[in-house]
Amino acid sequence: MICYCIKILWNTSKRYFVTCMILNIASLVIPFVVIAVTRQLINFLAENSAASDAVIQTFIMLSILLLGCNILSKAIETANTYYMGLHQDIMETKTKQLIMEKAVELDLSYFDSAEFYNEMQDANANSSLITFSAFRAIEFIRYFIQFLVAFLYLFQFNFILPIIFVFAVIPYTIVDIKQVAEIYGFQRKYMAEERKMQYAADVLLSREFAKDVRIYNIASFISEKFLGIWKMLFSKKKKISLRYTRLLLALLTLPEIVAASFLFFLGLSVIEGGHSIGDFTYLQGLMGQILGSMYMVISSYTQLMDGKIRIQNFRKFLGFQNKVCSDGMLPLVEDSFSIEFRDVSFRYGDDLPWILKNVSFFFHSKQKIAFVGVNGSGKTTIVKLLLRFYEPIEGQILVNGKDVRQYELDSFRSHFSTVFQDYSNYAFTVKESVSLSDIGREDDGNRVMEALRQSGADSFTVDFPYGVDTYLTRSYEENGQELSGGQWQKMALARAFFREADIYILDEPSASLDAKSEDEVFGMFHEMYEGKGAVLISHRLSNVHLSDLIFVLDNGSLVEKGTHGELMTEDGVYAQMYRLQAEKYHFA
Repeated sequence: MICYCIKILWNTSKRYFVTCMILNIASLVIPFVVIAVTRQLINFLAENSAASDAVIQTFIMLSILLLGCNILSKAIETANTYYMGLHQDIMETKTKQLIMEKAVELDLSYFDSAEFYNEMQDANANSSLITFSAFRAIEFIRYFIQFLVAFLYLFQFNFILPIIFVFAVIPYTIVDIKQVAEIYGFQRKYMAEERKMQYAADVLLSREFAKDVRIYNIASFISEKFLGIWKMLFSKKKKISLRYTRLLLALLTLPEIVAASFLFFLGLSVIEGGHSIGDFTYLQGLMGQILGSMYMVISSYTQLMDGKIRIQNFRKFLGFQNKVCSDGMLPLVEDSFSIEFRDVSFRYGDDLPWILKNVSFFFHSKQKIAFVGVNGSGKTTIVKLLLRFYEPIEGQILVNGKDVRQYELDSFRSHFSTVFQDYSNYAFTVKESVSLSDIGREDDGNRVMEALRQSGADSFTVDFPYGVDTYLTRSYEENGQELSGGQWQKMALARAFFREADIYILDEPSASLDAKSEDEVFGMFHEMYEGKGAVLISHRLSNVHLSDLIFVLDNGSLVEKGTHGELMTEDGVYAQMYRLQAEKYHFA
Protein backbone atom coordinates (compact mmCIF):
# COMPACT_ATOMS: atom_id res chain seq x y z
CA MET A 1 0.00 0.00 0.00
CA ILE A 2 2.73 2.46 1.03
CA CYS A 3 4.82 1.42 -1.96
CA TYR A 4 1.85 2.03 -4.30
CA CYS A 5 1.33 5.50 -2.81
CA ILE A 6 5.02 6.34 -3.17
CA LYS A 7 4.89 5.11 -6.78
CA ILE A 8 1.90 7.38 -7.51
CA LEU A 9 3.67 10.38 -6.00
CA TRP A 10 6.89 9.65 -7.88
CA ASN A 11 5.12 9.24 -11.23
CA THR A 12 3.07 12.39 -10.73
CA SER A 13 6.03 14.72 -10.28
CA LYS A 14 9.56 13.51 -9.59
CA ARG A 15 10.82 17.04 -8.88
CA TYR A 16 8.19 17.84 -6.26
CA PHE A 17 8.50 14.36 -4.76
CA VAL A 18 12.27 14.72 -4.21
CA THR A 19 11.83 18.27 -2.85
CA CYS A 20 9.17 17.17 -0.36
CA MET A 21 11.24 14.19 0.79
CA ILE A 22 14.28 16.43 1.48
CA LEU A 23 12.14 18.88 3.43
CA ASN A 24 10.52 16.07 5.41
CA ILE A 25 13.91 14.65 6.38
CA ALA A 26 15.08 18.12 7.43
CA SER A 27 11.94 18.67 9.49
CA LEU A 28 12.58 15.32 11.15
CA VAL A 29 16.05 16.33 12.40
CA ILE A 30 15.38 19.91 13.53
CA PRO A 31 13.14 19.13 16.60
CA PHE A 32 15.84 16.96 18.16
CA VAL A 33 18.45 19.68 17.58
CA VAL A 34 16.11 22.17 19.30
CA ILE A 35 15.68 19.83 22.29
CA ALA A 36 19.46 19.32 22.58
CA VAL A 37 20.26 23.06 22.33
CA THR A 38 17.56 23.88 24.90
CA ARG A 39 19.07 21.34 27.28
CA GLN A 40 22.49 22.89 26.84
CA LEU A 41 21.14 26.39 27.39
CA ILE A 42 19.24 25.52 30.59
CA ASN A 43 22.13 23.57 32.06
CA PHE A 44 24.48 26.43 31.16
CA LEU A 45 22.27 28.93 32.97
CA ALA A 46 21.93 26.65 35.98
CA GLU A 47 25.70 26.20 36.24
CA ASN A 48 26.71 29.84 35.63
CA SER A 49 25.04 32.27 38.00
CA ALA A 50 27.89 34.83 37.91
CA ALA A 51 27.98 37.20 34.96
CA SER A 52 31.15 37.49 32.87
CA ASP A 53 32.01 38.34 29.29
CA ALA A 54 32.59 34.66 28.45
CA VAL A 55 29.33 33.57 30.08
CA ILE A 56 27.33 36.27 28.32
CA GLN A 57 29.02 35.49 25.00
CA THR A 58 28.21 31.76 25.32
CA PHE A 59 24.65 32.55 26.38
CA ILE A 60 24.19 34.81 23.35
CA MET A 61 25.58 32.13 21.02
CA LEU A 62 23.30 29.42 22.44
CA SER A 63 20.29 31.78 22.26
CA ILE A 64 21.05 32.70 18.65
CA LEU A 65 21.52 29.00 17.82
CA LEU A 66 18.15 28.15 19.41
CA LEU A 67 16.47 31.04 17.58
CA GLY A 68 18.02 29.95 14.29
CA CYS A 69 16.85 26.37 14.78
CA ASN A 70 13.29 27.53 15.53
CA ILE A 71 13.21 29.85 12.52
CA LEU A 72 14.67 27.12 10.32
CA SER A 73 12.05 24.67 11.59
CA LYS A 74 9.22 27.06 10.71
CA ALA A 75 10.77 27.85 7.32
CA ILE A 76 11.09 24.15 6.48
CA GLU A 77 7.48 23.44 7.51
CA THR A 78 6.24 26.41 5.46
CA ALA A 79 8.24 25.35 2.41
CA ASN A 80 7.04 21.76 2.84
CA THR A 81 3.43 22.92 3.00
CA TYR A 82 3.94 24.99 -0.15
CA TYR A 83 5.52 22.20 -2.21
CA MET A 84 3.13 19.54 -0.92
CA GLY A 85 0.20 21.77 -1.85
CA LEU A 86 1.49 22.09 -5.41
CA HIS A 87 2.20 18.37 -5.59
CA GLN A 88 -1.28 17.56 -4.29
CA ASP A 89 -2.90 19.78 -6.92
CA ILE A 90 -0.94 18.04 -9.67
CA MET A 91 -1.74 14.59 -8.33
CA GLU A 92 -5.44 15.29 -7.82
CA THR A 93 -5.70 16.51 -11.41
CA LYS A 94 -3.78 13.47 -12.62
CA THR A 95 -6.06 11.16 -10.62
CA LYS A 96 -9.20 12.71 -12.11
CA GLN A 97 -7.62 12.52 -15.54
CA LEU A 98 -6.98 8.79 -15.07
CA ILE A 99 -10.60 8.28 -14.03
CA MET A 100 -11.90 10.22 -17.04
CA GLU A 101 -9.60 8.37 -19.44
CA LYS A 102 -10.68 5.02 -18.00
CA ALA A 103 -14.38 5.92 -18.23
CA VAL A 104 -13.96 6.86 -21.91
CA GLU A 105 -11.97 3.72 -22.60
CA LEU A 106 -14.60 1.34 -21.19
CA ASP A 107 -17.38 -0.36 -23.13
CA LEU A 108 -20.74 1.37 -23.36
CA SER A 109 -22.24 -1.65 -21.60
CA TYR A 110 -20.66 -0.53 -18.32
CA PHE A 111 -22.87 2.55 -18.37
CA ASP A 112 -25.93 0.29 -18.25
CA SER A 113 -24.90 -0.89 -14.77
CA ALA A 114 -25.83 0.84 -11.51
CA GLU A 115 -22.92 -0.97 -9.84
CA PHE A 116 -20.50 0.57 -12.31
CA TYR A 117 -21.88 4.05 -11.59
CA ASN A 118 -21.33 3.37 -7.87
CA GLU A 119 -17.71 2.41 -8.49
CA MET A 120 -17.10 5.34 -10.82
CA GLN A 121 -18.66 7.83 -8.41
CA ASP A 122 -16.66 6.37 -5.55
CA ALA A 123 -13.43 6.80 -7.50
CA ASN A 124 -14.33 10.28 -8.74
CA ALA A 125 -15.74 11.59 -5.45
CA ASN A 126 -12.72 10.29 -3.54
CA SER A 127 -10.07 11.52 -5.96
CA SER A 128 -9.01 14.24 -3.53
CA LEU A 129 -9.00 11.74 -0.64
CA ILE A 130 -6.91 9.34 -2.72
CA THR A 131 -4.39 12.15 -3.19
CA PHE A 132 -4.58 13.00 0.51
CA SER A 133 -3.99 9.35 1.44
CA ALA A 134 -0.97 9.05 -0.82
CA PHE A 135 0.70 11.95 1.00
CA ARG A 136 -0.15 10.32 4.31
CA ALA A 137 2.29 7.57 3.32
CA ILE A 138 5.13 10.11 3.42
CA GLU A 139 3.78 11.56 6.66
CA PHE A 140 3.53 8.10 8.21
CA ILE A 141 7.16 7.32 7.32
CA ARG A 142 8.33 10.69 8.64
CA TYR A 143 6.61 10.43 12.03
CA PHE A 144 7.42 6.76 12.42
CA ILE A 145 11.14 7.55 12.04
CA GLN A 146 10.74 10.49 14.42
CA PHE A 147 9.07 8.18 16.92
CA LEU A 148 11.87 5.59 16.59
CA VAL A 149 14.59 8.22 17.17
CA ALA A 150 12.81 9.60 20.25
CA PHE A 151 12.14 6.03 21.42
CA LEU A 152 15.84 5.11 21.22
CA TYR A 153 16.95 8.28 23.04
CA LEU A 154 14.43 7.66 25.80
CA PHE A 155 15.33 3.96 25.84
CA GLN A 156 18.87 4.95 26.87
CA PHE A 157 17.45 6.77 29.88
CA ASN A 158 14.83 4.16 30.89
CA PHE A 159 14.32 1.05 28.73
CA ILE A 160 10.92 0.15 30.27
CA LEU A 161 9.19 3.51 29.82
CA PRO A 162 9.07 3.59 25.95
CA ILE A 163 7.66 0.07 25.90
CA ILE A 164 4.90 1.08 28.34
CA PHE A 165 4.11 4.01 26.05
CA VAL A 166 3.70 1.70 23.07
CA PHE A 167 1.39 -0.68 24.92
CA ALA A 168 -0.63 2.25 26.29
CA VAL A 169 -1.39 3.52 22.80
CA ILE A 170 -2.15 0.18 21.08
CA PRO A 171 -5.84 -0.04 22.22
CA TYR A 172 -6.50 3.48 20.91
CA THR A 173 -4.90 2.56 17.56
CA ILE A 174 -6.98 -0.60 17.13
CA VAL A 175 -10.27 1.13 17.89
CA ASP A 176 -9.43 4.11 15.64
CA ILE A 177 -8.70 1.79 12.69
CA LYS A 178 -11.95 -0.10 13.29
CA GLN A 179 -13.89 3.17 13.29
CA VAL A 180 -12.46 4.21 9.93
CA ALA A 181 -13.23 0.81 8.41
CA GLU A 182 -16.80 0.77 9.70
CA ILE A 183 -17.58 4.32 8.54
CA TYR A 184 -16.22 3.65 5.07
CA GLY A 185 -18.09 0.34 4.95
CA PHE A 186 -21.21 2.32 5.82
CA GLN A 187 -20.54 4.76 2.97
CA ARG A 188 -20.07 1.91 0.51
CA LYS A 189 -23.24 0.20 1.70
CA TYR A 190 -25.37 3.31 1.22
CA MET A 191 -23.65 4.67 -1.90
CA ALA A 192 -26.81 4.23 -3.98
CA GLU A 193 -28.74 6.36 -1.47
CA GLU A 194 -26.05 9.04 -1.63
CA ARG A 195 -26.37 9.06 -5.43
CA LYS A 196 -30.14 9.46 -5.09
CA MET A 197 -29.59 12.37 -2.71
CA GLN A 198 -27.18 13.98 -5.17
CA TYR A 199 -29.66 13.46 -7.99
CA ALA A 200 -32.37 15.23 -5.98
CA ALA A 201 -30.01 18.15 -5.46
CA ASP A 202 -29.15 18.22 -9.17
CA VAL A 203 -32.85 18.41 -10.06
CA LEU A 204 -33.20 21.65 -8.10
CA LEU A 205 -29.88 23.07 -9.30
CA SER A 206 -30.01 22.09 -12.96
CA ARG A 207 -31.39 24.21 -15.76
CA GLU A 208 -32.68 21.01 -17.37
CA PHE A 209 -35.38 20.65 -14.72
CA ALA A 210 -35.93 24.34 -13.89
CA LYS A 211 -39.18 24.71 -15.85
CA ASP A 212 -40.81 21.56 -14.45
CA VAL A 213 -39.80 22.46 -10.89
CA ARG A 214 -41.58 25.78 -11.20
CA ILE A 215 -44.66 24.88 -13.22
CA TYR A 216 -45.44 21.83 -11.11
CA ASN A 217 -44.27 23.43 -7.85
CA ILE A 218 -42.28 20.33 -6.88
CA ALA A 219 -39.39 22.01 -5.05
CA SER A 220 -40.74 20.99 -1.65
CA PHE A 221 -41.26 17.41 -2.81
CA ILE A 222 -37.69 17.16 -4.13
CA SER A 223 -36.26 18.82 -0.99
CA GLU A 224 -38.15 16.36 1.21
CA LYS A 225 -36.67 13.45 -0.76
CA PHE A 226 -33.21 14.97 -0.32
CA LEU A 227 -33.64 15.58 3.42
CA GLY A 228 -35.32 12.23 3.98
CA ILE A 229 -32.31 10.35 2.64
CA TRP A 230 -29.89 12.66 4.46
CA LYS A 231 -31.63 12.20 7.81
CA MET A 232 -31.54 8.43 7.46
CA LEU A 233 -27.84 8.45 6.58
CA PHE A 234 -26.95 11.03 9.23
CA SER A 235 -28.77 9.10 11.96
CA LYS A 236 -26.97 5.84 11.18
CA LYS A 237 -23.56 7.48 10.79
CA LYS A 238 -24.03 9.45 14.01
CA LYS A 239 -24.59 6.24 15.99
CA ILE A 240 -21.39 4.73 14.64
CA SER A 241 -19.33 7.88 15.33
CA LEU A 242 -20.74 8.39 18.83
CA ARG A 243 -20.01 4.81 19.88
CA TYR A 244 -16.39 5.02 18.78
CA THR A 245 -15.84 8.57 20.04
CA ARG A 246 -16.75 7.59 23.61
CA LEU A 247 -14.40 4.63 23.50
CA LEU A 248 -11.55 6.65 21.98
CA LEU A 249 -11.86 9.36 24.62
CA ALA A 250 -11.50 6.74 27.34
CA LEU A 251 -8.50 5.07 25.69
CA LEU A 252 -6.82 8.42 25.01
CA THR A 253 -6.16 8.92 28.71
CA LEU A 254 -3.80 5.91 29.00
CA PRO A 255 -0.68 7.39 27.31
CA GLU A 256 -1.31 10.76 28.98
CA ILE A 257 -1.36 9.10 32.42
CA VAL A 258 1.89 7.31 31.59
CA ALA A 259 3.56 10.59 30.49
CA ALA A 260 2.31 12.52 33.53
CA SER A 261 3.52 9.79 35.90
CA PHE A 262 6.96 9.77 34.32
CA LEU A 263 7.33 13.55 34.55
CA PHE A 264 6.17 13.49 38.18
CA PHE A 265 8.86 11.02 39.21
CA LEU A 266 11.43 12.80 37.07
CA GLY A 267 10.56 16.06 38.87
CA LEU A 268 11.10 14.36 42.22
CA SER A 269 14.51 13.20 40.97
CA VAL A 270 15.43 16.80 40.05
CA ILE A 271 14.38 18.00 43.52
CA GLU A 272 16.50 15.31 45.15
CA GLY A 273 19.48 16.16 42.92
CA GLY A 274 19.44 13.06 40.79
CA HIS A 275 18.94 15.00 37.55
CA SER A 276 19.48 18.55 36.39
CA ILE A 277 16.82 20.97 35.22
CA GLY A 278 18.30 20.63 31.73
CA ASP A 279 17.84 16.87 31.92
CA PHE A 280 14.22 17.41 32.94
CA THR A 281 13.67 19.74 29.96
CA TYR A 282 15.50 17.36 27.64
CA LEU A 283 13.50 14.31 28.72
CA GLN A 284 10.27 16.30 28.72
CA GLY A 285 11.04 17.27 25.11
CA LEU A 286 11.68 13.63 24.21
CA MET A 287 8.39 12.68 25.89
CA GLY A 288 6.63 15.32 23.83
CA GLN A 289 8.30 14.00 20.69
CA ILE A 290 7.24 10.43 21.49
CA LEU A 291 3.66 11.40 22.34
CA GLY A 292 3.32 13.77 19.39
CA SER A 293 4.91 11.41 16.88
CA MET A 294 2.89 8.45 18.22
CA TYR A 295 -0.36 10.31 17.73
CA MET A 296 0.74 11.42 14.27
CA VAL A 297 1.77 7.85 13.40
CA ILE A 298 -1.65 6.63 14.54
CA SER A 299 -3.42 9.43 12.69
CA SER A 300 -1.40 8.88 9.52
CA TYR A 301 -1.83 5.12 9.73
CA THR A 302 -5.57 5.45 10.29
CA GLN A 303 -5.89 7.80 7.33
CA LEU A 304 -3.68 5.46 5.34
CA MET A 305 -5.97 2.52 6.16
CA ASP A 306 -8.96 4.66 5.23
CA GLY A 307 -7.18 5.60 2.03
CA LYS A 308 -6.19 1.97 1.46
CA ILE A 309 -9.83 1.02 0.97
CA ARG A 310 -10.40 4.01 -1.29
CA ILE A 311 -7.22 3.41 -3.27
CA GLN A 312 -8.12 -0.28 -3.62
CA ASN A 313 -11.46 0.76 -5.12
CA PHE A 314 -9.66 3.29 -7.31
CA ARG A 315 -7.35 0.52 -8.54
CA LYS A 316 -10.38 -1.75 -8.99
CA PHE A 317 -12.02 0.91 -11.19
CA LEU A 318 -8.85 1.34 -13.24
CA GLY A 319 -8.72 -2.45 -13.57
CA PHE A 320 -12.11 -2.82 -15.30
CA GLN A 321 -11.68 -4.77 -18.52
CA ASN A 322 -13.59 -4.33 -21.75
CA LYS A 323 -15.73 -7.06 -23.23
CA VAL A 324 -15.72 -5.59 -26.73
CA CYS A 325 -12.72 -7.00 -28.57
CA SER A 326 -10.32 -4.17 -29.37
CA ASP A 327 -7.19 -6.10 -30.30
CA GLY A 328 -7.93 -6.35 -34.03
CA MET A 329 -4.96 -5.42 -36.18
CA LEU A 330 -6.42 -5.04 -39.68
CA PRO A 331 -6.87 -1.41 -40.80
CA LEU A 332 -10.02 -0.67 -42.77
CA VAL A 333 -8.64 1.67 -45.41
CA GLU A 334 -11.12 1.13 -48.24
CA ASP A 335 -13.97 3.61 -48.67
CA SER A 336 -16.04 0.84 -50.25
CA PHE A 337 -16.82 -2.24 -48.18
CA SER A 338 -19.65 -4.62 -47.33
CA ILE A 339 -21.33 -5.17 -43.96
CA GLU A 340 -23.21 -8.31 -43.03
CA PHE A 341 -25.14 -9.29 -39.91
CA ARG A 342 -25.29 -13.08 -39.79
CA ASP A 343 -27.80 -14.63 -37.35
CA VAL A 344 -27.13 -11.88 -34.79
CA SER A 345 -28.93 -12.09 -31.44
CA PHE A 346 -28.49 -9.64 -28.58
CA ARG A 347 -29.80 -8.66 -25.18
CA TYR A 348 -28.46 -6.18 -22.64
CA GLY A 349 -28.23 -8.64 -19.76
CA ASP A 350 -28.54 -12.33 -19.01
CA ASP A 351 -31.80 -11.77 -17.14
CA LEU A 352 -33.23 -9.32 -19.70
CA PRO A 353 -35.34 -10.09 -22.79
CA TRP A 354 -33.81 -10.52 -26.25
CA ILE A 355 -33.72 -7.28 -28.25
CA LEU A 356 -32.60 -8.96 -31.50
CA LYS A 357 -33.19 -12.59 -32.50
CA ASN A 358 -31.32 -14.22 -35.39
CA VAL A 359 -31.16 -11.05 -37.48
CA SER A 360 -29.39 -11.36 -40.84
CA PHE A 361 -28.92 -8.73 -43.55
CA PHE A 362 -26.33 -7.45 -45.99
CA PHE A 363 -25.59 -4.05 -47.46
CA HIS A 364 -22.78 -2.11 -49.11
CA SER A 365 -21.13 1.03 -47.74
CA LYS A 366 -22.25 3.00 -50.83
CA GLN A 367 -25.90 2.17 -50.29
CA LYS A 368 -28.48 4.19 -48.43
CA ILE A 369 -30.43 1.80 -46.25
CA ALA A 370 -33.16 2.30 -43.68
CA PHE A 371 -34.41 0.44 -40.63
CA VAL A 372 -38.06 0.92 -39.74
CA GLY A 373 -40.31 -0.52 -37.09
CA VAL A 374 -42.20 0.37 -33.94
CA ASN A 375 -40.45 1.49 -30.77
CA GLY A 376 -38.50 -1.32 -29.12
CA SER A 377 -38.13 -3.35 -32.31
CA GLY A 378 -34.30 -3.18 -32.13
CA LYS A 379 -33.41 -0.47 -34.66
CA THR A 380 -31.08 1.57 -32.44
CA THR A 381 -29.53 -1.60 -31.00
CA ILE A 382 -28.43 -2.56 -34.52
CA VAL A 383 -26.61 0.77 -34.77
CA LYS A 384 -24.89 0.17 -31.41
CA LEU A 385 -23.76 -3.27 -32.57
CA LEU A 386 -22.66 -1.92 -35.93
CA LEU A 387 -20.49 0.72 -34.25
CA ARG A 388 -19.15 -1.96 -31.91
CA PHE A 389 -20.37 -0.43 -28.67
CA TYR A 390 -21.51 -3.96 -27.82
CA GLU A 391 -20.66 -7.48 -28.99
CA PRO A 392 -23.39 -9.78 -30.33
CA ILE A 393 -24.40 -12.49 -27.88
CA GLU A 394 -24.85 -14.85 -30.81
CA GLY A 395 -23.94 -14.64 -34.50
CA GLN A 396 -21.38 -12.53 -36.33
CA ILE A 397 -20.90 -9.13 -37.88
CA LEU A 398 -18.76 -9.34 -41.02
CA VAL A 399 -16.96 -6.60 -42.94
CA ASN A 400 -15.79 -7.59 -46.39
CA GLY A 401 -16.46 -11.17 -45.33
CA LYS A 402 -14.19 -10.99 -42.26
CA ASP A 403 -15.26 -10.86 -38.62
CA VAL A 404 -15.41 -7.19 -37.64
CA ARG A 405 -13.34 -8.00 -34.54
CA GLN A 406 -10.32 -8.55 -36.79
CA TYR A 407 -10.29 -4.84 -37.69
CA GLU A 408 -8.61 -2.17 -35.63
CA LEU A 409 -11.43 -0.54 -33.67
CA ASP A 410 -10.63 3.16 -34.21
CA SER A 411 -9.89 2.53 -37.88
CA PHE A 412 -13.28 0.87 -38.32
CA ARG A 413 -15.25 3.57 -36.48
CA SER A 414 -13.53 6.35 -38.43
CA HIS A 415 -15.66 5.40 -41.46
CA PHE A 416 -18.88 6.41 -39.69
CA SER A 417 -20.47 9.67 -38.62
CA THR A 418 -23.57 9.49 -36.46
CA VAL A 419 -26.46 11.50 -35.11
CA PHE A 420 -27.74 9.46 -32.20
CA GLN A 421 -31.35 9.46 -31.10
CA ASP A 422 -30.24 10.82 -27.72
CA TYR A 423 -27.80 13.33 -29.23
CA SER A 424 -25.72 15.52 -26.94
CA ASN A 425 -25.81 19.28 -26.52
CA TYR A 426 -22.43 20.91 -25.89
CA ALA A 427 -22.02 24.23 -24.10
CA PHE A 428 -19.09 25.16 -26.36
CA THR A 429 -18.84 27.67 -29.19
CA VAL A 430 -20.72 26.97 -32.42
CA LYS A 431 -17.43 26.11 -34.17
CA GLU A 432 -16.33 23.76 -31.40
CA SER A 433 -19.75 22.10 -31.15
CA VAL A 434 -19.73 21.37 -34.89
CA SER A 435 -16.08 20.33 -35.24
CA LEU A 436 -16.12 17.87 -32.32
CA SER A 437 -16.80 15.08 -34.83
CA ASP A 438 -13.39 15.67 -36.42
CA ILE A 439 -11.50 17.65 -33.82
CA GLY A 440 -8.29 17.82 -35.84
CA ARG A 441 -10.05 20.08 -38.36
CA GLU A 442 -11.62 22.58 -35.96
CA ASP A 443 -9.89 25.48 -37.74
CA ASP A 444 -11.48 24.62 -41.09
CA GLY A 445 -13.93 27.53 -41.05
CA ASN A 446 -15.27 26.86 -44.54
CA ARG A 447 -16.11 23.27 -43.65
CA VAL A 448 -17.86 24.43 -40.45
CA MET A 449 -20.01 26.86 -42.42
CA GLU A 450 -20.80 24.15 -45.00
CA ALA A 451 -21.93 21.73 -42.28
CA LEU A 452 -24.12 24.44 -40.75
CA ARG A 453 -25.68 25.09 -44.16
CA GLN A 454 -26.30 21.40 -44.82
CA SER A 455 -28.08 20.95 -41.50
CA GLY A 456 -30.01 24.20 -41.76
CA ALA A 457 -28.33 25.57 -38.62
CA ASP A 458 -26.95 28.53 -40.57
CA SER A 459 -30.48 29.99 -40.54
CA PHE A 460 -30.07 30.99 -36.87
CA THR A 461 -26.29 30.99 -36.25
CA VAL A 462 -25.81 33.70 -38.88
CA ASP A 463 -27.46 36.19 -36.51
CA PHE A 464 -25.30 35.30 -33.50
CA PRO A 465 -23.27 38.29 -32.21
CA TYR A 466 -19.92 36.48 -32.42
CA GLY A 467 -20.75 34.19 -35.32
CA VAL A 468 -19.30 30.70 -34.99
CA ASP A 469 -17.36 31.86 -31.91
CA THR A 470 -20.62 32.41 -30.00
CA TYR A 471 -21.10 30.12 -27.01
CA LEU A 472 -24.18 27.95 -26.91
CA THR A 473 -26.24 28.33 -23.69
CA ARG A 474 -25.63 30.90 -20.98
CA SER A 475 -24.64 28.24 -18.44
CA TYR A 476 -20.99 29.33 -18.54
CA GLU A 477 -20.97 32.46 -20.69
CA GLU A 478 -23.25 35.43 -20.06
CA ASN A 479 -23.33 36.25 -23.78
CA GLY A 480 -24.14 32.69 -24.83
CA GLN A 481 -27.16 31.84 -26.97
CA GLU A 482 -30.01 29.55 -25.91
CA LEU A 483 -31.34 27.11 -28.53
CA SER A 484 -34.67 25.39 -29.04
CA GLY A 485 -34.96 21.62 -29.33
CA GLY A 486 -35.08 21.78 -33.11
CA GLN A 487 -32.06 24.09 -33.23
CA TRP A 488 -30.06 21.74 -31.03
CA GLN A 489 -30.91 18.88 -33.35
CA LYS A 490 -29.68 20.89 -36.32
CA MET A 491 -26.41 21.45 -34.46
CA ALA A 492 -26.14 17.69 -33.94
CA LEU A 493 -26.74 17.15 -37.65
CA ALA A 494 -24.11 19.76 -38.52
CA ARG A 495 -21.66 17.91 -36.29
CA ALA A 496 -22.34 14.65 -38.14
CA PHE A 497 -22.10 16.32 -41.57
CA PHE A 498 -18.79 18.03 -40.65
CA ARG A 499 -17.04 14.68 -40.48
CA GLU A 500 -15.80 13.21 -43.73
CA ALA A 501 -17.18 9.68 -43.44
CA ASP A 502 -18.15 6.84 -45.75
CA ILE A 503 -21.40 6.02 -43.96
CA TYR A 504 -23.66 8.52 -42.21
CA ILE A 505 -25.95 7.10 -39.54
CA LEU A 506 -29.01 9.20 -38.77
CA ASP A 507 -31.01 7.76 -35.87
CA GLU A 508 -34.33 9.63 -35.73
CA PRO A 509 -32.59 12.77 -37.05
CA SER A 510 -35.79 14.78 -37.42
CA ALA A 511 -37.53 14.04 -34.11
CA SER A 512 -37.35 17.69 -33.02
CA LEU A 513 -37.62 19.30 -36.46
CA ASP A 514 -40.70 20.88 -37.96
CA ALA A 515 -42.00 19.49 -41.26
CA LYS A 516 -40.32 22.18 -43.38
CA SER A 517 -36.91 21.75 -41.72
CA GLU A 518 -37.22 17.99 -41.95
CA ASP A 519 -37.87 18.13 -45.66
CA GLU A 520 -34.96 20.52 -46.20
CA VAL A 521 -32.53 18.37 -44.19
CA PHE A 522 -33.35 15.13 -46.03
CA GLY A 523 -33.39 16.87 -49.39
CA MET A 524 -29.98 18.40 -48.68
CA PHE A 525 -28.66 15.08 -47.43
CA HIS A 526 -29.62 13.16 -50.56
CA GLU A 527 -28.20 15.95 -52.72
CA MET A 528 -24.90 16.53 -50.95
CA TYR A 529 -23.99 12.95 -50.10
CA GLU A 530 -24.45 11.28 -53.44
CA GLY A 531 -22.01 8.37 -53.55
CA LYS A 532 -21.89 8.14 -49.76
CA GLY A 533 -23.53 5.47 -47.67
CA ALA A 534 -26.25 6.09 -45.13
CA VAL A 535 -28.11 4.21 -42.41
CA LEU A 536 -31.42 5.91 -41.68
CA ILE A 537 -33.71 5.19 -38.75
CA SER A 538 -36.97 7.04 -38.73
CA HIS A 539 -40.56 6.61 -37.64
CA ARG A 540 -41.61 8.88 -40.50
CA LEU A 541 -41.57 6.56 -43.48
CA SER A 542 -41.75 9.45 -45.92
CA ASN A 543 -38.09 10.10 -45.07
CA VAL A 544 -36.88 6.63 -46.03
CA HIS A 545 -38.84 5.80 -49.19
CA LEU A 546 -35.90 6.88 -51.40
CA SER A 547 -33.52 4.45 -49.67
CA ASP A 548 -31.85 1.76 -51.75
CA LEU A 549 -32.92 -0.89 -49.27
CA ILE A 550 -35.37 -0.88 -46.37
CA PHE A 551 -35.26 -3.39 -43.51
CA VAL A 552 -38.40 -3.85 -41.44
CA LEU A 553 -38.02 -4.99 -37.84
CA ASP A 554 -40.75 -6.33 -35.62
CA ASN A 555 -40.22 -7.54 -32.05
CA GLY A 556 -36.49 -8.01 -32.61
CA SER A 557 -36.78 -9.96 -35.84
CA LEU A 558 -36.21 -8.92 -39.45
CA VAL A 559 -39.58 -9.52 -41.09
CA GLU A 560 -39.25 -7.71 -44.44
CA LYS A 561 -36.64 -6.18 -46.71
CA GLY A 562 -36.64 -4.53 -50.10
CA THR A 563 -37.11 -1.20 -51.83
CA HIS A 564 -40.07 1.02 -51.07
CA GLY A 565 -41.84 -0.17 -54.21
CA GLU A 566 -41.17 -3.85 -53.46
CA LEU A 567 -42.40 -3.55 -49.90
CA MET A 568 -45.55 -1.70 -50.95
CA THR A 569 -46.23 -4.47 -53.48
CA GLU A 570 -45.82 -7.14 -50.78
CA ASP A 571 -48.51 -5.35 -48.77
CA GLY A 572 -47.02 -6.45 -45.47
CA VAL A 573 -45.99 -4.66 -42.27
CA TYR A 574 -44.21 -1.81 -44.06
CA ALA A 575 -47.09 -1.13 -46.45
CA GLN A 576 -49.56 -1.01 -43.57
CA MET A 577 -47.37 1.40 -41.60
CA TYR A 578 -46.81 3.60 -44.65
CA ARG A 579 -50.51 3.83 -45.53
CA LEU A 580 -51.43 4.53 -41.90
CA GLN A 581 -49.02 7.49 -41.76
CA ALA A 582 -50.08 8.72 -45.20
CA GLU A 583 -53.74 8.71 -44.16
CA LYS A 584 -52.95 10.77 -41.07
CA TYR A 585 -51.00 13.35 -43.07
CA HIS A 586 -53.76 13.41 -45.70
CA PHE A 587 -56.36 13.95 -43.00
CA ALA A 588 -54.30 16.73 -41.52
